Amino acid sequence: MEDLIRLYEQKREPVKQKLAKRHTATTRDAKETGTIHGTWQFENRMLSYIRDGEVEKLQAFLRETASSHLQEQAGTLASDPLRQAKNLLIGLTALVGKVAGIGGGMDVEDAYRLIDLYTQECEKTSTIEAVYLLQYNMVMDFTERVRQAKLPEHLSREVFSAVQFIANHAHESVGIDEVAEHVGMSRSALTRRFKEETGTTVNGHIIRTKVRDAKRLLRYSDLSYGEIANMLAFSSQAYFQTVFKRETGMTPGAYRKTHQPEQ
Repeated sequence: MEDLIRLYEQKREPVKQKLAKRHTATTRDAKETGTIHGTWQFENRMLSYIRDGEVEKLQAFLRETASSHLQEQAGTLASDPLRQAKNLLIGLTALVGKVAGIGGGMDVEDAYRLIDLYTQECEKTSTIEAVYLLQYNMVMDFTERVRQAKLPEHLSREVFSAVQFIANHAHESVGIDEVAEHVGMSRSALTRRFKEETGTTVNGHIIRTKVRDAKRLLRYSDLSYGEIANMLAFSSQAYFQTVFKRETGMTPGAYRKTHQPEQ
């Protein structure tokens, strides 16, 4: 192996120079035309939904962004449109599987097998539409598997249903009465069982869920604090900022500045 590395090092310089020259040229052209890779926020927000196993939120996000020009913003990976779509899918599959799938709790070997499977299926496709369909199935498949991996064995069916209901309705002004009605329990019975099984109150879990979603939006969107507060059904921007700081120890502005790297 040492001999092989030594050989690679000896032959590296011409390749390095060639690629550096091409990179300089493409960077110059991109600056002149204003072309940028505009998928960083999209990818990371999508990965966060997959990593958390949030199927419904991912579906809503994909519907929300379906009309955007993400394909055009993804960069050029091939001159042929079909090969371009396939290359994007293969790269995305590896990213989703290793970062979000395994990061979300999937078995490592299972995630790698799934990456291999979707890569192989991608190569069999003959139209761009088939690639897009496979891409949608891939991200939903990983998300559903992550959600399954996250199923806590100690939670009763009612409490787990309550947790899922809260996760899927964090953008609404939901309270304990709505949660209790959804799971078919009285307010008092749900309050007691939820506390026993999760160690927290229903209202406390609602707030933490909203704050978790706020973190995602602060990191992976350009929405203002007022827009985020409105989206997550806080009564006002001021209340949102108060709750966020109480739960995280940081203001929304400080959190965004800390967790949103320069692109």
